[in-house]
Amino acid sequence: MKLEKLNDWPSDKTIKRLIYIGFVVLWINFPIIIYLGELSHYPATFLESQLSFSGAVIKSHFKGMTAEQLHYYRLYQLSDDVYDFCQITMFCSLSLFLARKFDEDSAWRKTGFKMAIIGLIGTICDLIENSLLIMMTFDPQGFPDSWAIAHSCLATFKFTLWGIQAVWIVWAGIKLFKKDIITKKTFLAAIGVLASQQWPTPFVALALALGIY
Repeated sequence: MKLEKLNDWPSDKTIKRLIYIGFVVLWINFPIIIYLGELSHYPATFLESQLSFSGAVIKSHFKGMTAEQLHYYRLYQLSDDVYDFCQITMFCSLSLFLARKFDEDSAWRKTGFKMAIIGLIGTICDLIENSLLIMMTFDPQGFPDSWAIAHSCLATFKFTLWGIQAVWIVWAGIKLFKKDIITKKTFLAAIGVLASQQWPTPFVALALALGIY
C-alpha cells in the first residue's frame, strides 16, 4: 500500500469509530482476560513468559499445570488475540488521526502513517506469538525448543515496534498541541487512548477520548 492512500483511507469518521469500538471491546475483554489468567494459574510473570528464550523454562512453567489449567491458558491466549483487535482499532487509528493533523507533504504526516503500519506489524507478531504458545500447550513437555525461541524473538520485536509507535504518538501530540493544531482536551484524549494499552481504564479513557470529536 502506498502511504499516500492513507491520506483519506480510512475516512476520518471511520478512524474515530474504530477508536471507540476498540474502547468498547477493551472494556468487555479486559475482565475476561484477567479472569482466565487467574484460572490458568500460570506460574510465571508476564516478562518471564514473554522473554525466556528457552524451551526448558517454558516447559518448567507448564510442568506443574493440570490439563484444565492448560485449557484456561489457551483461552487466555485467545482473549489476548481480542486485545490485539483493540491494538489495531485504537492505536493504529490514533497514529493515523494525529498524522493527518500535520501538513500533507510533511515528514511528520508520512512518519505517522508509517507508525500505523509499524503498530500493525507488531500486532501480527503478537498474534503469531500467541499461536505458538497455544501449540506448545498441546505437547507441554515435548514441543520443539525453537518454538520458544521464536516466541521470545517475536515478543521482543513486538515490544520494540509498539514502543516506537507509543513514543511517536506522545511526541506528535505534544508538537500538535504546542502549535495549537489540537486542543488540550484532544491531546489528553490521545494520551488516554495510549495509556489504556497498559492500564485499561476504559471509562476514564473514553471520557478523555470525547475530545477527538
